[in-house]
Amino acid sequence: MILSRRALFAATTAFAWGSRAWAHQLIERSPRPQNYETPIEVFSQRITPTESFYIRSHFDTPTIDLEKWRLTVDGLEPGQLSLSVLLQMPHTTVEAVLQCAGNGRGMMRPRVPGVQWMRGAMGNATWRGVRLRDILARTGVGPEMKHLVVSGYDRPTLPATPPFVRSIPIARALDANTLVATHMNGHPIPLAHGGPARLVVPGWVGDDWVKWLERITPSPEEAKGFFFEKGYRFPDPPGAPGEPVPPERMHPMTTLNVKSVIARPRDGAVEPIGPCTVTGVAFSNTAIKMVEVSIDGTTWKRAKLESATSPYGFRVFEAEVKLKKPGRVRISARATDESGAVQPVDAVWNPSGYLHNAIDLVEIEVRQ
Repeated sequence: MILSRRALFAATTAFAWGSRAWAHQLIERSPRPQNYETPIEVFSQRITPTESFYIRSHFDTPTIDLEKWRLTVDGLEPGQLSLSVLLQMPHTTVEAVLQCAGNGRGMMRPRVPGVQWMRGAMGNATWRGVRLRDILARTGVGPEMKHLVVSGYDRPTLPATPPFVRSIPIARALDANTLVATHMNGHPIPLAHGGPARLVVPGWVGDDWVKWLERITPSPEEAKGFFFEKGYRFPDPPGAPGEPVPPERMHPMTTLNVKSVIARPRDGAVEPIGPCTVTGVAFSNTAIKMVEVSIDGTTWKRAKLESATSPYGFRVFEAEVKLKKPGRVRISARATDESGAVQPVDAVWNPSGYLHNAIDLVEIEVRQ
């Protein structure tokens, strides 16, 4: 049974293990390291197909032998897990949005450096794997340990480049929805998406969803190094757009913020006078309460929401608006979540372009 599972893993992920058969379905932001964006029209459905799911990498994709892969788990009794052992442990499934912290960076004004993602550095999938707390229970965690330091098999190309290391609080690691996932949308996770195992932290930004898991270490302190102490940090409180933010006002990002994205009609589309259906998705770090749509920026119409299947997943919305005369029309969408957070008119500007969630806008041309 174990061997057949391994064979299934290798067979179903062959297209991604060393090939780029998926690349034609994505928007290239950089070929090396691999950074590819999901086309906006994909976001008219709740589950993002794996072949259309965005890819975010800091370094080159590692070469991994499934038979030799091991996840090292430190603790009171350190140990290693092989893929076959991981697959035999009790599994659970969580539907959750994975979004790069820099999604929308290309829309920040003033502009900021980094991968110029527009709206498509996100996706919603079903993730199946072992609860992280079950793995930690095998090795034990001392009471003085407050954080979990996590790293993957990817390596910097240059020796002077710091490795990608993250940490999450132990409390979040022990949450029932935090997984070491081996499956994505019902199939083993492809290499491009972090297979054979990646961290899944529903409701949190993508930098904590470490790919190609190699080592998990309980620690009394947060992770050290560039990608935690300097990178992936957000200002609190924010400053004026374009102004530098002092390091003492920056803190590690955790949760996603409320957001909606319009998939149809597309920006620049030509639509006839009459009814027009606006479709897209919304998400947050908790359940979405409502989405509203406007064609004048003043009058808002509540959209119909697809039934919720997970508080961490996409909610597909749909609203019909009436296009009454020829000309340019701006269609807006804004979401509100169950906590009362509302998508803002303007995103919080920050030097790294993180967490862009301004009210989404598309401009179309209406013709007779």
